[in-house]
Amino acid sequence: MITLSFDDKQINVPQSWKDIRLGKYERWFRLEPKTRMEQIQLVANVCDIDADLLLNNPTQVFDTIFDIVRFVFDEYKGDALNRIEIEGKIYSIAFTEELTLAEWVDIESVFASESESRLSDILSILCRPIGEHYDSKKSESRKELFCNLTMDKALPLLAFFLQQRERFQNVSNLYSEVKQQVDQYLLLTRSFVENGDGIKLLPIWQRIKFRFLMRSLKKQLSKCSDFSSIV
Repeated sequence: MITLSFDDKQINVPQSWKDIRLGKYERWFRLEPKTRMEQIQLVANVCDIDADLLLNNPTQVFDTIFDIVRFVFDEYKGDALNRIEIEGKIYSIAFTEELTLAEWVDIESVFASESESRLSDILSILCRPIGEHYDSKKSESRKELFCNLTMDKALPLLAFFLQQRERFQNVSNLYSEVKQQVDQYLLLTRSFVENGDGIKLLPIWQRIKFRFLMRSLKKQLSKCSDFSSIV
């Protein structure tokens, strides 16, 4: 943190992510400045000051501060980590496939809310001491802990969560695509069996074998699709 003095005023300006806490960051991280005024407001939020202080001083003051906090406008390109040490304890975020139904329900509730503390809420749900099972009451009590986490420690955890969420979404999309293709294939094959003449020309023992293989195929693909409508 660097302190700038001008006109008998002092401004504490963050020099890196170490100087910004998650609780402050989540108040303004969704802002995407498109105009000069929005950019000034964002810089004021980063420095936790009123925008009028910047507007009522020479442009050089703003330019100096902007050059210092420019890092907040850059894309995070650091590591995505699922572990962190807090107050002597190792906390870990589970992989998406290991999350319980209760965790998923609470996470979705956070995403659906208008809370300004959504990021720290998510970490309080997902990140806990290794070996500890999910408990919503403990999660609630840890929100303040994550609000006070500096961003150099919080960003790798958030990056890991977003990475896992994206991977889960990709898997879900792939599953949906495979399911659609499997359903279409089985319907076409069923239509061939019921309406086509080719199968009728086969000896009865081959037709029986074909139907047996179709049932076997449905069973093998049951993990990818719902065959309740195909009889």
